[in-house]
Parts: sequence; C-alpha cells; structure tokens
Amino acid sequence: MESQHCESSIPAIEEISALALNHFFAQRAMRAFWAHFDEALRHTDVNASQFCMLALLHLREPLVFGDMATELEMDRSNLSANLAPLFRRMLISTISHEGDRRKRQLILTTEGRKAVASAMVPWMRAYQDTFAFVRLIDLDSMRDLFHVIRDMKRLDDPNVASGAHARPETRILLNND
Repeated sequence: MESQHCESSIPAIEEISALALNHFFAQRAMRAFWAHFDEALRHTDVNASQFCMLALLHLREPLVFGDMATELEMDRSNLSANLAPLFRRMLISTISHEGDRRKRQLILTTEGRKAVASAMVPWMRAYQDTFAFVRLIDLDSMRDLFHVIRDMKRLDDPNVASGAHARPETRILLNND
C-alpha cells in the first residue's frame, strides 16, 4: 500500500523538483545580474547597491530617513547599515527637516554627486549589456511578486498585531496553465 502511495506521488515530486530548480536558477541569475553591475562599477567609488541608494537620493533629495526606507522597501536598521559606509566616506549627509526639527533629511554631498557622476557611464554600460534580457522581464510583475512574498512573511510573523491566521490559503501552481 505504501509503495502505491509513493508511486502516485512521483509526478508531483518531479514537478516540485523542477520548480525547485527554477527557483535555484532564478536566485543564481539575480546574483549574477547584481555581480555584473558590481563588476562594472569596480573602478568607481561605489558598488551597485550604493549606487542605487545614491541615485535615489539624487532623484528625490532631500529624503527623510524613514521615507527612504519605505521607498527602498527596507527596514530602518538594514538601511542604516547600508548607509553607514556612505556617511563614513562623506558621500551623504543630513540636514534638519524644515517642518520638524526632530527629523533628519538625507542629502548628497558634493563628493556624493561626484560618485554618482563617476558611476553613471559604467552603470549604463552594464545595463545596456543586459538590456536584451531585462526588457523581456516584466519588472512591475517582479515588484508585485516581491510585495506578495513580503506581505505573506509579515502575516506569518507572530508579532504582527493582526494575527497570522489572516493569511489566505497559499497555492503552488505546478503547471504553466
């Protein structure tokens, strides 16, 4: 009897194994993608992660720390750790918020602007190298997937006030139908 149960579950195991391999290669692809940008920026003053944060500040400065965390979808402690090297290297600084002196706003320094400028051409070259592939990806769908997974994780967190049982049933799609 147990062997029949085992045999009937083999296709499901094969399908799940294929999904696991897809997950593995998606993760490896993202690491390779990020490493490609880090390599392109190797001779600049920043890595890919730092460039993204500096570019966001360049676009939207001044930014209150909490607003930047929200924009990057990072918790405040993670953002703080990522910004620390930029503060130490004096690529970013803070100013007082006009409306609320308790709030600090993040700004680029002159050196930060130079770092962004020095990384623009290598960043764009790296982007152009990968553009043929990147244009095939629905980046909005990737962002939506991130939000769904993030929200599922939050609902599973026992510290969330709304409770873990509010999570809708999770379904795994095994077929591409």
